[in-house]
Amino acid sequence: MASVLKVDQLQGVSTAANVHIPGNVVQVIQGTASEQTQNASNVVLIETPFTPKFSGSKFYVSFTIPNLTGSTSGYFQAKAYIGTSATPTSNQEIIYCRTHGQGTGASDTVTLNGSDFGSYTSPNTNTHYVALLCTTGGSWTIARHSATIKLQCMEIAQ
Repeated sequence: MASVLKVDQLQGVSTAANVHIPGNVVQVIQGTASEQTQNASNVVLIETPFTPKFSGSKFYVSFTIPNLTGSTSGYFQAKAYIGTSATPTSNQEIIYCRTHGQGTGASDTVTLNGSDFGSYTSPNTNTHYVALLCTTGGSWTIARHSATIKLQCMEIAQ
């Protein structure tokens, strides 16, 4: 006969915030940015520092950049980075997405989404950074119509 363990609550010895259960989300980090116009390389849209709960954790990172408008001859690319450097491009690139413009009119908007799971493993519990950068070919309005750019990072214990 197999044993069954039933509990109503798991609690760490010193604090409930540090219970290590592999496969579970142990924290969520979120960052946002508002409408802006860009025409440059490696523009930091969002950068958020955080401290991993555990070394060896994996991360699910996703972003949404809504309501992009740019010339039909232009391009927009987004990259997400995660790591221990305060300089985003010195960290590990985990997401790369690119699109081209549909036009600059108010109804010519497109949305760009990207996600990654497991490409990065935290080597320690020192300060980490998750960042979203963009590079544009031509002038682009980002998050037009007062939309919000969102970056989300979930730490998953291993």
